[in-house]
Amino acid sequence: MNAIATRNRAPWPARKTADQPLQPFQPEIQGAERSSFIVKLVALYVFLLSSRVLDVSRIALLHIPLILLGLLVIAALAKGDLKYALRSKITRSFLALNVWVCICFPFSRWRGGSLPYVVTSVESFAVYLLMFQLVRTVTDWRTVAKAYALGVLGGAILSFFFGQSIEGRVSVVAGSLADPNEFALRLVLGLPFWWYLASQSRAFGKIVCFALTVPIFVSFARAGSRSALVALLVLFAMMFLFVNVKQKALMIIVAVVGLAAGMALLPSYLKVRFTTLFTTEEATQLTADERMRLGGDIESSETREMLLWQAIRMTWEHPIVGIGPGVFGDVAWNERKASSGVGGNLLVSHNTYTQMSSETGIPGFLCFTATLLLSIKYALSDYRRNREINPAVARSGLYMFVCLIGLAVGIFFLSVGYGMFLPVLFGLAATLHRTAGLEAGKIEDSITAQQVDLPDPAAAEPRAKTRNNLLNGRRVRFGRFAGRGIVPSRSRPS
Repeated sequence: MNAIATRNRAPWPARKTADQPLQPFQPEIQGAERSSFIVKLVALYVFLLSSRVLDVSRIALLHIPLILLGLLVIAALAKGDLKYALRSKITRSFLALNVWVCICFPFSRWRGGSLPYVVTSVESFAVYLLMFQLVRTVTDWRTVAKAYALGVLGGAILSFFFGQSIEGRVSVVAGSLADPNEFALRLVLGLPFWWYLASQSRAFGKIVCFALTVPIFVSFARAGSRSALVALLVLFAMMFLFVNVKQKALMIIVAVVGLAAGMALLPSYLKVRFTTLFTTEEATQLTADERMRLGGDIESSETREMLLWQAIRMTWEHPIVGIGPGVFGDVAWNERKASSGVGGNLLVSHNTYTQMSSETGIPGFLCFTATLLLSIKYALSDYRRNREINPAVARSGLYMFVCLIGLAVGIFFLSVGYGMFLPVLFGLAATLHRTAGLEAGKIEDSITAQQVDLPDPAAAEPRAKTRNNLLNGRRVRFGRFAGRGIVPSRSRPS
């Protein structure tokens, strides 16, 4: 019997004759169903978090994000079944991280300094939980992902009108995007979502989506962030592994054009600053002020290495509860002052992994790393499971996976463990895994329902074990193991 084994086998329909071919599963037409009003509120909230448009707006005093958050909490409570979210391993690991942050708070070296970070951490988990509770379908996920992409574009456009120059580098004038490094990384991580929107569009829509990434690239270049450049290179490398030959050629052309445009249009200081990733030689064409800045950039790289080792040492000295959430800068300054007599500037760890390990101990580091790795794992499995039975959902998993790989690399140079930056991406990964699994289950049930229970000719006369039959059996078994999905033949053999 030519059937696909599933855990929950659908009821068998009436028997069909052998001359009735199986109909391949037809996915629902995109846009056939619309997201609910509450999901649109979630999308609006995600847009505000990712664009930070209210940071430079006069209506910021209205506390619109807080009002939206209250409405979403009411909607999540009305949904009921709050235990539903705990079925996700991402939810459990992220919850464990926040619980441990609260446990570490009483043991902090400076509880007053840790309190704002503990509150922010709990709020970030609330945002993640609301996304997981309210985003229930693939259409809902697309709505929220589109809002995140628009938010990143909005942040890029804000830098043109409300930008500030920090030693020759441009960022938004206020809020969390005021740091050029974090600003640039957010821009980089928004690119996969625009590529996803392009993959879901027709020819004209693709042109529009790619055109809208131009302001993102320009703002990224003006930010002059070397760490975000590393994340962008890794992101492009991962995409290059998955796309076909035609798309590889297009990526190479885009990379060459972007490089040529950067060399022609960027100021000399930013061009030389980007090259300090590969060399520390100073350029003679720079002014005295720019040479001083470049020397500071090189010294900054050496300082980050020193902070890395200092954070690792703090982790081994305080392996259980750490030194306290958010107080690495103060404790590190006190240690430098006590040992050398000069504390220098008040610096964070500039590494999210060592930030979590030094401030919340090894348990906090493990919970954070588990949340990130589970998000990456599930995004990749969503792509593998759906790439043959539902390519539209598979593309969602692919671009989510590429974004998370860029995130894993980018946060090695930033301290963003407690903000609203991470929970939005974790929420997108978790909701995609849940909705993609439901979609794949529907397809498998539909395929299973079309199977025909006919007498097996091999029962009367054993079939020879040909090489093709053995190879097909191995492929099916490997496909089930790797989660790549199995596509049955379109018709029954006569």
